[in-house]
Amino acid sequence: MREQMARKENSEMGVAKSDGLGQLKGTIPAREYFRWHQSHRGCWGDKSFVNEFLRDNPSFKAKSFGKESFSAPSLKTA
Repeated sequence: MREQMARKENSEMGVAKSDGLGQLKGTIPAREYFRWHQSHRGCWGDKSFVNEFLRDNPSFKAKSFGKESFSAPSLKTA
């Protein structure tokens, strides 16, 4: 049931991105978040842990969009 709720929330959020906040990686139910936080303090600040968690729990992972390339506007000189 928690996985279904997370999947629904992720699909509603889509590829949410906000200035200064970055890209949505996933939706972690509170029960999962606090269970891991209690047994492994600081784990959510560790990028490798978060990546492994989302790899092992794909239903919590948000939709990702393709890599965007950034090209700066060209400067014309007179």
